[in-house]
Amino acid sequence: MPKYISGIFLDFDNVFSSLFKQSKDAAKEFATDPARWLGAFQGMRGSEVEDTSHNFVIRRCYLNPVGRVGNSQPYSTYRQSFVRDGWEVIDTPPLTNQGKTSADTHIVMDVLDSVAHYPHVDEYVIMAADADYTPLIIRLRKHMKTTVVYAAMETSVAYRAACDSIIDERSMLEILEQDDKVIAETSAGIPSDQPTAEKVADAIDRYFAESEKGHRANVATLGHILSKQFPGIADGWIGHSSLSQLLKKVCRLQVENTENRTLAWKE
Repeated sequence: MPKYISGIFLDFDNVFSSLFKQSKDAAKEFATDPARWLGAFQGMRGSEVEDTSHNFVIRRCYLNPVGRVGNSQPYSTYRQSFVRDGWEVIDTPPLTNQGKTSADTHIVMDVLDSVAHYPHVDEYVIMAADADYTPLIIRLRKHMKTTVVYAAMETSVAYRAACDSIIDERSMLEILEQDDKVIAETSAGIPSDQPTAEKVADAIDRYFAESEKGHRANVATLGHILSKQFPGIADGWIGHSSLSQLLKKVCRLQVENTENRTLAWKE
C-alpha cells in the first residue's frame, strides 16, 4: 500500500464559494465537518490502482474572517470547526476595498517553507481551484513532490496538467452529500480519477473553451489529456467502442479522418 506523508493547504474562501455555487447544503457540510471529507482524503487514489494511505501532518486553513458568499453565514462562523479538528487556521482579512485577501501569497510562502523545513513531507494537497497556483505546482514538481489540487468545474487545463492528480469537485460533492452510514462503510476514499460521462465531458469542454475558436484537436491529444486525468479510461472508454465514439456520443464532438490524422472539433 503506497503511504504518503502529506500537507494540505486550504484556501477556504475559494473552495467554499465554488461549492456554494453547486450546492448550498454541501458547502455548509464542507465548512462545518472537515473531519468528514479529510477522512475520505486519507484513502484517496490518484494514479494508483491499489489502496493508499495519506497521513496529513500539516493541515492549514486560510480564512477571511469577515468574508461570506450570498446568503451564507460569515466565514468566521466556521473557524471553530477547523480548530476543533486539529487544523491551523490563518486569518487572511481583506487588504483592499475590493475584498482582495493575501491567502494565495500566504499559501505559496508556507508551502515553500515546508519544502525547506519538512523534507519528510512528500505530498502537497492544494485545496484551491485557482490557476494562479500553477507556478507553485510546477516548483513542487521540480522538488520531486507529489501534488494534488482541487479542481472545480471551471479549473483550467494547464493547472490540471501541472499536478499529479486532482480532487474533482463532483467527487467532493458526492462525499459531502452521502449519509454517515455510507461513509462509514466506504474505505476507498475519494477516487479522484474515477471517470464518468459528466467528468469526461467537463474535461473536453474545458479544453475547447481555452482553445481558439474553430480549433480542431488531434484525437490522440484528447486521449492523452483524458488518460492523464483518468488513468485506465482507455480500458473500455467507459462503455464505448473507441475514443472517437466516446468523443462523439459523450462530448458531442465532430470527428473526421483526414490526411492520416483523426481530428475532433466543436460545431
